[in-house]
Amino acid sequence: MTRTLTASKLAPSKLMLAAAIGALLAVSACKGPQTAPDGSAGASDAAVDASAIVKQRKANFKDIGKSNKVAKAALESTPPDFATASAAAASIKDDAGKILGLFPEGTGPDAAPKTEALPAVWQKPGEFKAAADKLASAADELKTAADAKDLVATTKAMGDIGGACKGCHEQFRKKDK
Repeated sequence: MTRTLTASKLAPSKLMLAAAIGALLAVSACKGPQTAPDGSAGASDAAVDASAIVKQRKANFKDIGKSNKVAKAALESTPPDFATASAAAASIKDDAGKILGLFPEGTGPDAAPKTEALPAVWQKPGEFKAAADKLASAADELKTAADAKDLVATTKAMGDIGGACKGCHEQFRKKDK
């Protein structure tokens, strides 16, 4: 027996929730195409909320750092926790894939004084993309090595992740004071 739900059968709160979700989806679809430093999907040409985007990208990088620490601790445990390291690597790769979209035009130091990003992010989009891709690749290597329970390869991949972070910070992030 199949039950068909109609608006009159839905509880008022569920109906309002469905309407609110529909409205949010409709509004979010109105933003149009967005452009990142590499010319791919990112922010639209319309004004962007630079401070909100800076908060999002800082949160994304904090998540990458947390996942990196989890992977490191998992691999240093006795015996190594390869499953946790693999999950952390997958998280790092996922977050690395978000990086380019979090640096749309109009969110640099001029528009967002609290950003730690240097103008080079937007001046050298190809190099910035390569740096983000390097992190994603290193995270993928870590996941593959952890899935294979290969401690030597996971150690190398962890070093590659650290090198990717360092290389990007040296070119595209303000120096720590």
